[in-house]
Amino acid sequence: MTLRPTWAEVNLEAIQRNFLWVKSVVAADTSVMGVIKADGYGHGAIEVAKALEQVEVPYLGVSSLDEAIELRQAGIQTPILILGSVLPDLHPISGDPLLPTFTFTVCTLDVAKILQQEARKQQCPIRIHIKVDTGMGRLGVWYEQAAKWIKDMAQFDSLQLEGIYTHFANMDERDIHSTLEQIGRFSWLLETLEVQEMPTRYRHAANSLAVIRLPASHFNMVRPGIMLYGVWPASEDLSDLEQVPLSPAFSLKSRIVFLKHTPEGRHLGYGGTYTTQRSTRIATLPIGYGDGYPVALSNKAKVLLRGVQAPVVGKVSMDQTLIDVGHISGVQVGDEVVLIGSQGEQQISIEDVSRWAGRIPYEFLCGITQRVPRVYCPSLTPAY
Repeated sequence: MTLRPTWAEVNLEAIQRNFLWVKSVVAADTSVMGVIKADGYGHGAIEVAKALEQVEVPYLGVSSLDEAIELRQAGIQTPILILGSVLPDLHPISGDPLLPTFTFTVCTLDVAKILQQEARKQQCPIRIHIKVDTGMGRLGVWYEQAAKWIKDMAQFDSLQLEGIYTHFANMDERDIHSTLEQIGRFSWLLETLEVQEMPTRYRHAANSLAVIRLPASHFNMVRPGIMLYGVWPASEDLSDLEQVPLSPAFSLKSRIVFLKHTPEGRHLGYGGTYTTQRSTRIATLPIGYGDGYPVALSNKAKVLLRGVQAPVVGKVSMDQTLIDVGHISGVQVGDEVVLIGSQGEQQISIEDVSRWAGRIPYEFLCGITQRVPRVYCPSLTPAY
């Protein structure tokens, strides 16, 4: 329960619809991993995982061991791939029966050795996916070295090599030449492994945008992330390439806590960055950069009030933001204000707000802090 009148609404049914749409556009034998790292991109990882389990998600992807443990402790049973690398020191939780329930990303022998020790200690094999670097330059074994490296992994007989994957560096650009090169390198490696009789159950590369634009990247598993939450996964406008029926899942709302008449010529907020050009009414919202609503939105963003757009005026502060409501009739303290989402026939999307702030939607969603309570749609039994 919270008494602070600022909150985020998360439509779990929208997330389920987006997942099922992805499932409908990939091949029947291609699995769809639901990526819910960074607390489900700010939506709440536990609640999102539960919603995805209801539509039979076969795998979940998280960033870290901590995120995986949180899900298991919440009762999530679905297989979980830890997409980040763990340190080769599991001593603090060595022997924990949760460890063998996870699938680990491996791209160093040190991590393989510690997982082998843990698997033997618990007398239970541990599943691993090998991360291959085909051009991202981040985690992973370089693709030229991967076949030999994977062959050397045979010494770790308590590790179950379940999957192999890579990650695209430039999928959100209109020119996909470099991505096609990455696909070629990954495909070459997979063919090499087949020849060496080292096949894996799962082979995956496609992120959200690759799901839409490049069927050749699907292999037999895809990893949609931001699109599960109804957000267009591109920094450029690529909407002319595909019409994708995504359902936005996230809304950000607040209520007016203070309202006053303000004469012409008054300076508003820290630094007086806005001066009223007429006699008007200024409303105060209990939300600011302490909630993840950034200063960069000062004098740029718009909100929805009584189905009408109202501008953010003055500098956004830690806990409060001002809006000019002089052009809207009947405004009262307690009125609901939509900062992201729909009201009446008007909509302010996460893409709109991110553009005003000079950010990408990923960053904006992940930046909404935990002091903003998430309110979830109560119904999780859609008739699909």
